Amino acid sequence: MAKKYRIALFGIKAEEEIFRQNMAKLGVSGSALDKYIERAPVVLKRDLSLEEARKYAEAIINAGGFVNIQETGEWPDKYSVEQKNIASTDDFIRCPNCGFKQKKKDFCVRCGFDLNSST
Repeated sequence: MAKKYRIALFGIKAEEEIFRQNMAKLGVSGSALDKYIERAPVVLKRDLSLEEARKYAEAIINAGGFVNIQETGEWPDKYSVEQKNIASTDDFIRCPNCGFKQKKKDFCVRCGFDLNSST
């Protein structure tokens, strides 16, 4: 499995006009750049290798942007779905005494209330 990364733009550390000119040199359109600046923080690129993420981040930093690289987790090289045992909502109960929601048991793990007496 290979880890994947994304580039997030948090703002501009240079003058906006200089940043716009530098980003235009990188091929970013003016309308896209308007959205990025307006909506910051915003993810610019995702599903990158660390090497690719570093190259993008360096280019944007040199253009005058404030970015960081964020790990987005691991993705299998070949997509495969593993069967997970996910608990059903029927497997949980809310304590009538304190309102704590937990897996069904005889007593509330928060307040000790006897959950069998309420059913």
